[in-house]
Amino acid sequence: MNYGGAGARHSLFVLLRRMRTPLVVLILAYAVAVLGFVLVPGLTPEGRPWRMDFLHATYFVSFLGTTIGLGEIPYPFSPAQRLWGTVSIYLTVLAWLYSIGALLNILQDPLMRRLLAVSRFERQVRRLHEPFYILCGYDDAGRRVTRELCADDIPVVVLEQDAGLSDAVEVDQHALPVPALQADASDPQALLRAGLRHPLCQGVLALTGNDAVNTKVALSARLLAPGVKVLCAVHQHEWHARMKLAGADALINPFDSFAERMAIALAQPSLHVIYEALTAQRHGVMLDVNPLPRGRWLLCGWTPLSRALRHRLRGFDIDFHVIDTNADASCDHLLRGCATDAGVLRKAQIEDAQLLVAATDDDIDNLAIAVAARQLAPDLPVVVRRTQSRNAVVFRESGARLVMATGYMVATEVLRHTRAPLLAQFLQLAARQDEAWAAALLQRLRERVGDSILESWAQSLRQAQTFAELRARVEAQSGPQSAVPLMRLRQGDAVLVQGEDIELLPDDLLLMTGCARSRRQFRAWARR
Repeated sequence: MNYGGAGARHSLFVLLRRMRTPLVVLILAYAVAVLGFVLVPGLTPEGRPWRMDFLHATYFVSFLGTTIGLGEIPYPFSPAQRLWGTVSIYLTVLAWLYSIGALLNILQDPLMRRLLAVSRFERQVRRLHEPFYILCGYDDAGRRVTRELCADDIPVVVLEQDAGLSDAVEVDQHALPVPALQADASDPQALLRAGLRHPLCQGVLALTGNDAVNTKVALSARLLAPGVKVLCAVHQHEWHARMKLAGADALINPFDSFAERMAIALAQPSLHVIYEALTAQRHGVMLDVNPLPRGRWLLCGWTPLSRALRHRLRGFDIDFHVIDTNADASCDHLLRGCATDAGVLRKAQIEDAQLLVAATDDDIDNLAIAVAARQLAPDLPVVVRRTQSRNAVVFRESGARLVMATGYMVATEVLRHTRAPLLAQFLQLAARQDEAWAAALLQRLRERVGDSILESWAQSLRQAQTFAELRARVEAQSGPQSAVPLMRLRQGDAVLVQGEDIELLPDDLLLMTGCARSRRQFRAWARR
């Protein structure tokens, strides 16, 4: 099946076409030099006249043009031959200098460099021998997803329209080589070059930050490769239906995802701690349970994040008050004004609020709101939205209770679908339980795993047994294990695991969590 390869042909064609004049000049220079040596007469040592044949003339001009200088052959030259040799040296050397200069100019030409980059990219894609993902967009979310997938030995192919971000792929130190091409991901040809029809393509991750582009990526992937899974990031709710219609298998809205986490934090604080630890990217441990307050919340900025919070948290005894200069009529309890103004915050009765959310689309404004809130109400919990990862160090010093990082939220949800598909099912089932169940699971995790970073994985089974028996077999070969079963999947039916005496059958899938060492040991045991 053809999924690339045109770049090499195009680059060779352009190179030959643009080198046509330099090659003609070089060939003519050599032809004139050879012809001159054939025609100019010389003398043998005995004084007999002789002329070079074409073989000797071609041989002599070949090393003459490269200025090697092997001497006069087959006899010492006559003055006329030496004169012609001098002319030939300058003629061929100048022809070489012109041709080499033309070649260097061609190689530096933006079009040629582009074609060479496409050719190199296609070769890298063709050489992939493991299932891989096509990532469209290498911003904060794309960089995180690439880093985490590569750390799990899952190759990633990147399409990024911005030249700076495309070059950053090579600069970033990933665990695997990452083919990257500066291209518009909405261009079907770019998707084909990235390996959309490659037999090992597992899916397309449309994370460009532009809902229209992501929709077109989903539509192109669905038409060109119907069997390939497509995950799309979406920031505006009006695009949800279009993306679904275009063929997206999963939609990832960072604002809805964050609102869902806030709902979990309100209803099941222990599950929120587990949720964060399971979905954190490489550096998350189980924190202390710290429930969010209910009551009067100030939403600074009537943005998609504020709308998602108000929609999802209805029924949680929260009274939302919005501060914005240009809010629409759908907003209740609106105070028109700029939330960065301390006077406006006082007018909004910040001293009576239980929580403040800085939800504007600008990082500087959100930081200013957080600083002003800390000055006016030092004990008020603040939730701050962050749009750019480069500002992370500043946000850490803002004193915010929670930081909603848009790129982080998108990356977390993408990894939940790609790296641990069963984890999404587990979290849906766990959200239906009560706080007592979540607190018991959190206690069990603390006892088994301690302060280690949680990893989750799907364990395949080969024989009937209980989890306690499975653990005993692994520990007999590899020592004590810090692992806890979370969910059993049998013929599509998912069941939460309450203890280690659950019965397991061949072909069951068991979602487990534990430290990285236990993950390696259990997976190694399954491969034996």
